[in-house]
Amino acid sequence: MKVIRFYEAEGRLRLRADTTDDLWTIQRILFPDDLVKSESLRKFKSSESDQGEMKEVVITVRVEKTELDKTANRLRVMGKIVEGRPLDYIKLNSYHTLNIAPGDELTITKPEWHDYIVNVVRSAVSDTKKARLGMIVVDDERALPAYLLGYGIEFRNEIYSRLSKRMSQKDFQEAERKFFQAVLDTAAGMDVDTVIIAGPGFTKDDIKKFGERGGGLKKVGKRVIFDSTSNADRPGVYELIKGDRVADILQRERITVEFRLMEEFLAGLESGRSRYGTGGVNGAIDSYEAKVVMVNDNVLGDKPTQEVLANAERRGVKIEVFNSDDEVGAQLKGFGNIGAIG
Repeated sequence: MKVIRFYEAEGRLRLRADTTDDLWTIQRILFPDDLVKSESLRKFKSSESDQGEMKEVVITVRVEKTELDKTANRLRVMGKIVEGRPLDYIKLNSYHTLNIAPGDELTITKPEWHDYIVNVVRSAVSDTKKARLGMIVVDDERALPAYLLGYGIEFRNEIYSRLSKRMSQKDFQEAERKFFQAVLDTAAGMDVDTVIIAGPGFTKDDIKKFGERGGGLKKVGKRVIFDSTSNADRPGVYELIKGDRVADILQRERITVEFRLMEEFLAGLESGRSRYGTGGVNGAIDSYEAKVVMVNDNVLGDKPTQEVLANAERRGVKIEVFNSDDEVGAQLKGFGNIGAIG
């Protein structure tokens, strides 16, 4: 996600969504009565008998409902049109759906941008800039390292094996050893928690055996996963990203912090250090017994929740927003979607 400009005095934030995760983030911070402005397509009829044609327009809607379609990779923002251009192609106060996709820009206007909402945006921007996963696709000729970043893929220089069938067996084995070591050294130097080494054929398996036999895998100092792709070029990297393995890794890493907080929250229930529900959490904040407030994203737009979070902001209490769709969010739902850790 990229913040293009924040007109704080006017309550307007212009940003660009780069990934599906950004669409999810935007959905989390959109509440009823917020205004969203973006380019769109709208059917225009010059007469009642006219079948109509799609026209490009810029429309502002007052949010009534949002819907994230992961299959179509779209965030649908539904509401009444309050502003737009060209005026010939729109009808004020009629309903319209903005379809926001990765790469689209939009402007969100709120009566007030609370710090916990701004922090959700800042986290998304930070996630865009940092490497989330390391990948190396490899075959017997070369290895191609790549980083998965929030905004896309960053490829690094290829590593060549320089293996040849004309080599003697001794020279071949030595060149192969150096190649395998270079791949493991590259994995060790990647600034990520997890690296996937994948490719067609047996080279990836041979690297795994080499690393296990000589202790090289342990020296990498991070989790290394081996997988298969149809080739060791850029399409092989894209093949990895589209697969279930990468999605599972990213989801697991994202909720690690949530799991730790939930464990601390559950442990504090017996001692009374943890509170839950809007009333319990607000009481803990008022009595300075709350260090962290956990809240599910699906209730951020609720007035009682907003009042509690505003109180937490005033008292300097840290606010952690959870994904209500994951396992930890489901647990928090059982405690009224909001909890405090003392």
